[in-house]
Amino acid sequence: MSFDIFFNSYERGQPHSFPLSAAESAFQAAIVSREHTGSGLLWQLEYPVLDSPDVPPVVQLNGREYPVVVRDCADVYLTVEIATDAQPMTDGFMVNRPAGHQDFYAALLRLLQTTHSALFWPGNDSLVVGQLESIGHLPEGMVETLGEPFLVNEPQQIIDRIRAS
Repeated sequence: MSFDIFFNSYERGQPHSFPLSAAESAFQAAIVSREHTGSGLLWQLEYPVLDSPDVPPVVQLNGREYPVVVRDCADVYLTVEIATDAQPMTDGFMVNRPAGHQDFYAALLRLLQTTHSALFWPGNDSLVVGQLESIGHLPEGMVETLGEPFLVNEPQQIIDRIRAS
C-alpha cells in the first residue's frame, strides 16, 4: 500500500513558485537519482538505515542465503517551470512513500519555514505549515477540507501529525 504527501506553495490563495534550487538544497544529500518526466522531475531519495536487531542480515531460501537490504526511500515528483533566461521554479511536489528518516522531515520543515507553503495528505487534521504567515496564503476551502493548519517547528512534529491522522 502506498501513501502520498503533498507540498505546495501559495500566495494569496493561488499556487506560487519558488526556486527549484531551494528544494534541491533541502534534499540534496539524499537525492540518488534524477529523471525528467513529462511535466517535471522525479527525484529518488535514499536515507541511511541503522542496523536493526529485528532485521536479520541474511535470509535463507531453498538452501541459499540472500543478504537483506533495508532502504529508507522516497520518490519525489516535482512540477517544474522554466522561463526564458530564468532559473527553474516549482510550486510544489508530491512524495510517494515518504521516508521515515528524520533528515527527510527536516528537509520538509526547512522548506515550510522558508516558503508560504503547506504540507498535507489524506485524512483528518492533515494540514501542516512552518510559519504563521503561510496560513493567510492558503487557498479558500483548504482548511475546511483538511482541518485547521498545525504549525510545526521540529521535524518530529510532522511525523507525529501524520501518524495521528
